[in-house]
Amino acid sequence: MRVCFKFRNFEHCYDIPVIELPIPFHIPGPGPVNYPAFLHDATVLAAVNAAIRKISDPAVQEALHAGVNAAVQALQKRGGAHVGSVSLK
Repeated sequence: MRVCFKFRNFEHCYDIPVIELPIPFHIPGPGPVNYPAFLHDATVLAAVNAAIRKISDPAVQEALHAGVNAAVQALQKRGGAHVGSVSLK
């Protein structure tokens, strides 16, 4: 991401570094057959949820929480009946 600000007649730009998530790890045993990337996607959502606490603006935090909560619901629905529960705790 690049953010640019104009000060008088000059533009100052800052490149925001991206931390790639998730850090891969080995998951033993078979994953959900209908959604092989379930645990991968859950790991990304958990990382995004943890990062939301670092956002200083309450309106931005609220919007991100709404998006993550919707994504968790979609994750659980897509995981199917054998997924007991998914929680951000």
